[in-house]
Amino acid sequence: MKLKKILLQAKAEILRYSKSEKLFLIFAMLCGFFITAEYAITKSTSNSIFIAHYGMKLYPYAWLATVPLNLLIVTLYNRFLPRIGCYRMFLCTIALTMGINILSGLYVAENSFLSFLLYVWKDIYVLLMFQQLWSVIHTRTEMAKAKYLYGILFGVGGLGAVFGSMVPSFLAVKMGSEHLLFMTVPLYVLFAISYYFMLKKSGFLDSKDLKIASHKTTQGLKLIRSSTALKFILLIVIFMQLSSTIMDYQFNTFLHQKFPIQDLRTQFYGRLWAVINTSKLCLQFFATFLLVQFLGLRNSHFVVPGVLLVNATLSLFHPSFALMTYCFGVIKTFDYSIFNIIKEMLYVPLKTDEKFKAKAIIDVFAYRSAKALASLFVIGMQIFYPLHLPYAFSWGPFSLFFLWIMMVAFLFKKEGVEKPLEA
Repeated sequence: MKLKKILLQAKAEILRYSKSEKLFLIFAMLCGFFITAEYAITKSTSNSIFIAHYGMKLYPYAWLATVPLNLLIVTLYNRFLPRIGCYRMFLCTIALTMGINILSGLYVAENSFLSFLLYVWKDIYVLLMFQQLWSVIHTRTEMAKAKYLYGILFGVGGLGAVFGSMVPSFLAVKMGSEHLLFMTVPLYVLFAISYYFMLKKSGFLDSKDLKIASHKTTQGLKLIRSSTALKFILLIVIFMQLSSTIMDYQFNTFLHQKFPIQDLRTQFYGRLWAVINTSKLCLQFFATFLLVQFLGLRNSHFVVPGVLLVNATLSLFHPSFALMTYCFGVIKTFDYSIFNIIKEMLYVPLKTDEKFKAKAIIDVFAYRSAKALASLFVIGMQIFYPLHLPYAFSWGPFSLFFLWIMMVAFLFKKEGVEKPLEA
């Protein structure tokens, strides 16, 4: 009865939205759909192409290379966003990405550097796109609405991911991995149209409507240092990305051994991500909503590291390809569903500067810089324990999940985290 009452309340709340609010949400959902559809194609393709050109050993060095590029992108983003506005910033980002994809599709087979550039840029790009989407959504959403609305928004994005993952699943062997990149171009065009109308309904279409002070990236760091809530978000992002990256490397090592041929590997990537995207779709539409409603936002933050700690314990005892595929699938499913939804909810009560400037540092720079930290662990294991790889990596995620749970329990007592987590 309680569940039925909650669902009816959510439905009644949505029906009370004005026409402008409904259109804003529709275009926001379309933006999420096109981001994830494009990324599902590019991720599987770029990973497989990178391994074909460089192998697994250079994976951690590619993660290290993202740090200076990340810092440059975040600095330029924070500097020019108040000057040129959301839409022009978006167009610059999407034009650069389309150029890299088209060049890679044409010449990556002959030029290995393009495979490196494509692999490094694709993760920065998708985070920058989500940053530009969710910063706008946060300014138009209250916490009471976010509890049921964010699951729907992420769920529509999940549909896009399922749609996109079908492309490498069925066409990688027939068309060749490189040629799949051309299929992202029409998605970018539709994405640009949807983002334009979303901004128009939000009031952020022009730079003068974006009331954010123009300051350096160091000011964004000051915002994080002065806010317990932002520090909490930063830490859980780092823990998730460190553990996810180490497990990513371990899984891809097994995968490279299992599927040494590029197009077959791309096909497996596509099919695996189809399963992951379908699973996260269920969590986004239903499980996360119920989790937050029955456990509360605060207690929900124990669920992700708790479940992942159990999986990491299993991988310590039997790190086979099948088990690592399962563990990899679970962490990616949680990362793109429950974790992201409850993390985004923490931004809702914050100030506009924090939602744009500090969020850019956390969700773009910190996300990928954590990969660089994980790469140091991987390189160290390659040097000191080469005969025990990839099995020895299991200790990394296990330790991180345990520390994550301890950190969440400790920081919930801090003033500034308690209020936004009340549910």
